[in-house]
Amino acid sequence: MILPIFRATCRRMLSLALFWPAMVLAAHPLITEDTGTQGSGHFQLDVATEHATAKQDGNRQYIVLDTAVLAYGVANNADLLISLPYLRLGAVGGSPGEQGLADVGLDIKWRFYEHGPLSVAFKPGVTFPTGDERLGLGVGKSSWSAYLVSSYDLAPWVFHLHLGHLHHNNTFNERVDIWHASAAVTRSIGASIKLVLDGGVDTNTRRDNDTDPLFGTAGLIWSLAPNLDIDAGLRVIRTEKVDIRTWLAGLTWRY
Repeated sequence: MILPIFRATCRRMLSLALFWPAMVLAAHPLITEDTGTQGSGHFQLDVATEHATAKQDGNRQYIVLDTAVLAYGVANNADLLISLPYLRLGAVGGSPGEQGLADVGLDIKWRFYEHGPLSVAFKPGVTFPTGDERLGLGVGKSSWSAYLVSSYDLAPWVFHLHLGHLHHNNTFNERVDIWHASAAVTRSIGASIKLVLDGGVDTNTRRDNDTDPLFGTAGLIWSLAPNLDIDAGLRVIRTEKVDIRTWLAGLTWRY
């Protein structure tokens, strides 16, 4: 029974940590969101890839998530975001892997407070059941989320806090009320390099387990030009005796 249990555990963890659009709209490679917006009439395109290896008792599951996120500034302090995730699941114990479009997300980020170095934003969103839940590529139902985000800019240091709720409608009899808390810090090195650290916790989706998954991320963002960034990082997630290590890379273009 270890392989079915292992695969189910991986899917539960990855549904929150990898392919939930609500969690992948932050400045890659971070999960923790910031309060920055594009400005009225401006676009930002993020293209990211995440290569994960999940391990438990000698078993391994390989997962690749490729995501494109388009943000449009509907106002100087508000963005509309759409995310298109494509998920590839590696084979486990002779079971073939699957791949395809995961659940598409639509979010709004509204920065409603600014005073000195402190800013606060509200970020609601919805996901649509575009991924095939029978193949492990989606959860089979639409979900919604609501997050409160704050940033405190003490250049060259910037601190971010991300708190909120995901209403995890699903067809797997998992918990519906999922809470998220995370924090991140960034440190600018000169004009083009930014070091990032990120960590947090999410409610375990399993109804029979109260051990919540923890994650930590370290990485950097390199600005090749004022409107072009590339990034790289490593994320580690652990719960229920499963370790997931994810190598991250991305590109951001603003226009």
